[in-house]
Amino acid sequence: MKGNFPNQVLTLARTSNLPTVWTNCLAAWGVNAVAVTTFRGMPTWGDPGFLDPYCLFFLLLGSSLVYAGGCTLNDAFDEKFDRRHNPKRPLPSGQVSPRTVWILGFIELGGGASLLILGAKCSSLWTLLLILTVIAYDCLHKKWAGGFVLMGACRLFLWLAAATTGELDELSPQTWLWGLTLFAYVMGISLFARGESEKREDPARVAILFLFSSPLVALAGLVHWHQIDPIRQTLINLTGLLVAWIAFRSIKEMRSGRDGAIGKGVSHLLAGICAIDSVALSFYQPSLVAPCLCGISLALLLQKKFAAT
Repeated sequence: MKGNFPNQVLTLARTSNLPTVWTNCLAAWGVNAVAVTTFRGMPTWGDPGFLDPYCLFFLLLGSSLVYAGGCTLNDAFDEKFDRRHNPKRPLPSGQVSPRTVWILGFIELGGGASLLILGAKCSSLWTLLLILTVIAYDCLHKKWAGGFVLMGACRLFLWLAAATTGELDELSPQTWLWGLTLFAYVMGISLFARGESEKREDPARVAILFLFSSPLVALAGLVHWHQIDPIRQTLINLTGLLVAWIAFRSIKEMRSGRDGAIGKGVSHLLAGICAIDSVALSFYQPSLVAPCLCGISLALLLQKKFAAT
């Protein structure tokens, strides 16, 4: 084993994406804590008092470990591919051994799942589905053209597991709506990047629709709940436009043809996940929008040290 081991662990975990995991958890829990059981009723302006510090600590720690474990195992499964295409990654460069990567990945994944279920009191069903989907993605994404669906499903199940924090086992329709919006956005990232790298037009057209799904859902919400108060109207418009701007700038960057443009665009789209969470929270927990927006800056800052992809 060579080099700085803690730094290699953080690199394997793709640490720069952790802020997006934290905002996913915060938004999912926040939406499900106050959302009503029908789309007819006006979204309730929630109070952040639902945030039990004990559950929040284990939710953020457990979800971080699950994400880290999934990314670490991704490198383990992709060792042969990375030796040809990403030789500077910790495993192909010899900075960590294959055995270490496999053990570390499963410890992180198992430990994270235990903390989510026992500490944060998340649903064991959604947590188990999250773990199984993460492993399935790591194993199949280089072998199956539909791997982008599993990538989106990982975020969806993270969202659903986090929504049940504190034994909130019932999922509202709005929780599902925003979870599926996140699912579409993450699929869009993978589809668009693949389409650009292979110069294919059809996947790109579908991907663009997925990438703009959050502003479209927000607009539909404003039309449906047209009597929502001015403060939330303003927040929803601003955060929705922010997501659209991030998607537009990233698409433009990836189509520029510059060296590294696709990787840079994907990294910005990943940071944009925090903005999607901000849109959802603008409807239900306006006081939590600012922390989620800070997640964008934190993710971009960490990307300077740790690669997001």
